[in-house]
Amino acid sequence: MTEGLRLTIGRWEEFEVVGVASDGAEAEELCRKLKPDLVILDMQMPKMSGPEVISNVKSQMLEMRFVALTTFDDEETVRQAMEAGCNGFLLKVIEPDKLKASLLSILGGMNVYDKEVMEHLKQSLTRKAEADFTQREMEILQFVCQGMTNAEIASRLSLRPGTVKNMISLLFSKTGCISRAQLARYAVEKHIVD
Repeated sequence: MTEGLRLTIGRWEEFEVVGVASDGAEAEELCRKLKPDLVILDMQMPKMSGPEVISNVKSQMLEMRFVALTTFDDEETVRQAMEAGCNGFLLKVIEPDKLKASLLSILGGMNVYDKEVMEHLKQSLTRKAEADFTQREMEILQFVCQGMTNAEIASRLSLRPGTVKNMISLLFSKTGCISRAQLARYAVEKHIVD
């Protein structure tokens, strides 16, 4: 898979493949050494997982963009990737043209998550208790209700703005909301926040 992906991306003039890692530890080492604009990771790798690599590297290299390209779309894998600061979550069965468009969007500053993955996550989460939120999610909901921006929330919680953005996207999926205003109403109506 790695070799096929390298060859596919190598044919696109918008991209240059500067390194290929065989495991998570090597991936982290190459990120620090080569400082690429975009890193494509599997979530399950020997020595270190994708979310661990992202978390370790992104704390020092905020501009680096990370994409999960994986066969794993279970709730825990997606959650770990998003909380680590992953900018995209795509499945390996993605068509090359769609992969290229997604990677260009991510390089342009967007976060791109496979629709099937997000739908799977939403269904999985809605099967749980309605108010099954983590402590961090509760804190973020509280600040959203106060009208704070991602940057303001990040500052209050000592997080990266991108992490807050990912967690709010997760809250959208978890609640079925599509806007911050709707999320705030949901939190108040369900008595999740005061």
